[in-house]
Amino acid sequence: MNTRSRPPRKAVGADLIIPVVATAYAIYYIGSVWDFPPEAQRSGLFMASMLMFFTSILFVRTAIQLARGTAYISFAAVLGPEEGRLQRLAFFGLIVGYLLIVQWGGFTLTTFLFLLGGSYLAGLRPLGKALIFAAVAAISGWLFFIVLLKTRFPLGPFEQLIAFIGASWN
Repeated sequence: MNTRSRPPRKAVGADLIIPVVATAYAIYYIGSVWDFPPEAQRSGLFMASMLMFFTSILFVRTAIQLARGTAYISFAAVLGPEEGRLQRLAFFGLIVGYLLIVQWGGFTLTTFLFLLGGSYLAGLRPLGKALIFAAVAAISGWLFFIVLLKTRFPLGPFEQLIAFIGASWN
């Protein structure tokens, strides 16, 4: 009778996300600087090739582990505990939504909607508290970034309304 137990298999899916994205970015970067002068290409090409070299080692090692049966692909570590997955997915949806509508909605309105949804998702109740928090934070961000620092964030309906009101006072 064999008393030696087999070591548990290692989940490797989550460990591959950043290397895969980094490799994809390195390939994109190499393609985007291909027409630049050689002096401008050197450091970026060196860094991209080093990154691709090391990620290739990781990919080969992972493939060997998968072939030997000592590892398996799983993304459960990324998703976290099952009881909060829906809330995390909703928050991820808020982030994607923000990125998709910020060009049209502008910095202030989009930030307000994002903070309202995010704070409500995080449990800030009643809705009035979430509204006040989101409004104060979005207006503070507008005052600091757009008015004070003159940062070129996307201008939306709120910023256009404020510019119209400001122009009508002159």
